[in-house]
Amino acid sequence: MKKQAKRFGTRGTAAAAAVMLMLTSCAGHSIDKNSEVTKPSSSAATTTAPEAEPVAAEVTTVAERQPDVAEVSYTKYSNTIEAELGALSGSLKTADKREGYKGDGYITGYREEGDKAEYAFSLDESQFYTVIITCASDKGARCFVTIGNETRVINTKSKTFANVEIPNLYLEKGAQGLAVNFLEGSMDIDRITVKASEDIEKLDLTLKTAALSNKNADSGARALYEYLRDNYGHKILLGQYDSIGTTIETDFIHTTTGKYPAIRFGDMMQFTTDNTTLAEADLEKALQWHKDGGIVGLMWHWYAPLGEQDYYSENTSFDLSKAVTKEKIAQLPAEDIQKLVSDKKISAECQALIKDIDTVSEKLKTLKENGVPVLWRPLHEASNGYFWWGCDEKSYLWLWKLMYDRMTKYHGLDNLIWVWSAQNSKWYVGDDYCDILSVDIYDRGNLSSQADRLMFLRSINQTKPIALSECGNFPAIDNVIRDKGIWSYIGQWGGNFLMNDNGQLEELYNSRENLLDVYNNVFTVTREELPDFTALAQKAEQAEKEKAEKEKADNDNKDEDKKEEKE
Repeated sequence: MKKQAKRFGTRGTAAAAAVMLMLTSCAGHSIDKNSEVTKPSSSAATTTAPEAEPVAAEVTTVAERQPDVAEVSYTKYSNTIEAELGALSGSLKTADKREGYKGDGYITGYREEGDKAEYAFSLDESQFYTVIITCASDKGARCFVTIGNETRVINTKSKTFANVEIPNLYLEKGAQGLAVNFLEGSMDIDRITVKASEDIEKLDLTLKTAALSNKNADSGARALYEYLRDNYGHKILLGQYDSIGTTIETDFIHTTTGKYPAIRFGDMMQFTTDNTTLAEADLEKALQWHKDGGIVGLMWHWYAPLGEQDYYSENTSFDLSKAVTKEKIAQLPAEDIQKLVSDKKISAECQALIKDIDTVSEKLKTLKENGVPVLWRPLHEASNGYFWWGCDEKSYLWLWKLMYDRMTKYHGLDNLIWVWSAQNSKWYVGDDYCDILSVDIYDRGNLSSQADRLMFLRSINQTKPIALSECGNFPAIDNVIRDKGIWSYIGQWGGNFLMNDNGQLEELYNSRENLLDVYNNVFTVTREELPDFTALAQKAEQAEKEKAEKEKADNDNKDEDKKEEKE
């Protein structure tokens, strides 16, 4: 997701930016490109964020809370409202020219801000509902739909009336208001249906067969993944993104809540630039975080190869499709890659990709050599098209698999747990190339569980943990428990999404009350509550050694028995 919070690192004078966005409805095969809403208070270019150190304060001490949330039961309900019967504002009017409508007509005329249709109805039960908008558009359009305390963006490209779903909204019984507001393009709406949903009541997050995609994963990665697998559906691990080369945000979390996040997220973005000072510092912070008992997560805002100064597709000329090749290059040494370039069998773009992957891999080996398992999330949010690696589905899938094979098979990075977050089922890399599915959600101040996004990812794969890899603010834990939205982990973005330029909590996104509750709750896991993963890894190694010795002894005994039988 594009973000324009405080910038987290530089390439020369260029820097990583961040834009506050709201997710659209995720019915269908993707979580669609998001629409921009309010930008954060500052987007000044700095190498760390925020500009000020956290305000000195006593570390907060709060007792853990046990949420008391009643289970929500499903009761059958369905109500259809003809769109033309609503209160219409702005340019909206009733029409009857488009074929396929029901009732006396449909509404048309969405074309500018202020065009709005409003509806009132009543619900007999507090439960989960799916809202279905039957709409059409000649050239594609998007609208904001607000119901209760929830706002979603719907879009349609269908020239005939078709259903667009907003699934699994929790609505209280009693009077309800629903509004459909203009956002982009021109949309016709025929009817609106609100029906009870039993999806969440049936939701089961049990993982029975989860296993790492890399069969050669080291004991540290296996121990961490086993913990994530067993913990999934029961508790949520809390994570925090730090400004590159610092622990500003994680320290701020500790001061504010009395706890450290379970996961510290860093970024490898500067290792392919001519200034790696902050990147080296970030690697040291990751090592120390592991020694202190925390989980290390890393992503890679990959500056486009061939000397580009940015990673956003609109700011780069790098064409990934020119790098794609049928040559088997994943495990070739650099000199063989160079020969293929000289023979014009692969492109300079292809060679540049390999060079950058090799550079980052060499740095990741530092973590491997120190026994650090890593939640590794490269090539994020590809299907949104914001980044150069999201130019097209085919090229993206080729690049992911190239990176996976080169890092695991050529560089032997068996400490990586691969996290996929392209956010589109058609871009899914496959069960053999990732270990965790995740999504990034920026919806300012929205405290909902986002369980519909979790269920969307479960429609892609039901055997792997699912994480909320980035967010602008934490959901409310009561909503998470009510909705069964038990993410494997949640990663809070840093910079001005957490702190303002004065080093204080930025309450546009996270309220102090909610942050305290999230970090002091029996349903969440902080660093203080993590097991000793080094000890778990050593225990697993010993168990595997004993198993191998037993198998060898059994085989030796069988061979001896056969020998005696022959004699």
